[in-house]
Amino acid sequence: MSAQFLHDVLVPLSDAFYKQADAILDLREYALSKQNPGRCVSCYFKLFSAARGDKVRRLQALRKWLETNLVVVARDEQDRLLERIPLYLDEGDLESFCQRMLQEVVHNRVYNSKRIELQFAFKGESLAA
Repeated sequence: MSAQFLHDVLVPLSDAFYKQADAILDLREYALSKQNPGRCVSCYFKLFSAARGDKVRRLQALRKWLETNLVVVARDEQDRLLERIPLYLDEGDLESFCQRMLQEVVHNRVYNSKRIELQFAFKGESLAA
């Protein structure tokens, strides 16, 4: 994670979303440390839920960064990696996003597993069990 990310994505948000400073600071911490990718997505949806009018457009750089740097990972009951699914943040809230991902797995995937777990991951991290 670079200072360029902070400058290009987070700094412009701090003005428009000053009431959501905690979410921006959390996002900065998680992004810089490449920890808690699910929290990064959660912070995005916190900001999105507070956005009105022009503020929605201001979130586009953050959305693009998240979609470029994160994936949804499907694992089986033995914690084996089944698939890395691209992240697309088309929904207006985290619950709707999760429901869409579950429906995608149920209706459009054929895994030979009794249990499937979905989780967020940074693209560059090792996903071996």
